[in-house]
Order: sequence, then C-alpha cells, then structure tokens
Amino acid sequence: LGFSLDFAPVADVLTDPDKQVVGGRSFGSDPGLVADLSMDVVNGLESAGVWAVLKHFPGHGATREDSHDGYAYTDKTLEELMEAELVPFQRGIQQGVHFIMAAHISVPSVTGDTTPCTLSPYMITEILREKMGYEGIVVTDAMNMGAIRQQYDSAEASVLALQAGVDLLL
Repeated sequence: LGFSLDFAPVADVLTDPDKQVVGGRSFGSDPGLVADLSMDVVNGLESAGVWAVLKHFPGHGATREDSHDGYAYTDKTLEELMEAELVPFQRGIQQGVHFIMAAHISVPSVTGDTTPCTLSPYMITEILREKMGYEGIVVTDAMNMGAIRQQYDSAEASVLALQAGVDLLL
C-alpha cells in the first residue's frame, strides 16, 4: 500500500496493572518480554520496508492519567524507570531502531518539574540521547493531546519540543 512508517509498536511496560492507560496495547508487565516482542514487531515491519516507531518514551505503564485527556505523570525515579519502563527503549537503541516516540507524560521525580517529556530537554537530550545513547529520530506524540493543549499553545509547544531535542512533530 506504500506505507513506509508505522507508529508501532507500543513498547510500554505495564508496571502497574491498576493503571490501564495502555492496557491491551502493552505486551505485558515483564520488561524483557516487552523488549523482545517490541523488537520482533520492529524487525517484522522493517523486513517489509516499513520503519517502526517505539513508543511511548519513557513509558505509560504506571501513569495515573491518560495524556490524551490532560496532565499525566508517573512518580517513578530514573533508577526505577531504567529497571523496567526504559528496558524496551534501551534494547531498541542497542539494536538500531530508527524512531522513538516521546510521550507527553511528566516524570517529576526525575526532572523536578511537571514538564511533559516531549518538551523536556532533560528527558530528550540528556536521558534519551546522552545517557541512553540514542542517535535516531525522536517524534512527538500528537501535539493536540490534552497534556499539551491544556497547558501550551501550539506554537509554544512546538518550539519547546524542538528545543528539547525532538526532530519531528506529530
């Protein structure tokens, strides 16, 4: 059909089964299994000439709200994220994934503020690119989602995302 990019797979680890934001879209609660299955999807898509997009960095598996509707966050520390939510993304980076989608979730225990990851230079540049070693393309989740729209106008959010280190705005 001519597709060359698919905004899949969902690489979110369902670390809190009571938080069903990603629910049935997640491959489960085991970080290694989620990483394995996510990379199987990436490899399958890319073998058919379609680039895959691992999403939603740093992971919706324990968020308290849905970023489609408004402010969403996890109170996990960076160490906790590295042990679970970030495992599939680190595996993708090690295996050369071309695209990672940043989520509009906030991680105040990591950043010290409520800035959505998509707009956070600390999360995109320092953590994803420098600490985790990602050199590929970072795309935002949809910029008209509630977590962005309720706090920022579109011009401000777009500039902040680019300043954070994002390459492509959705």
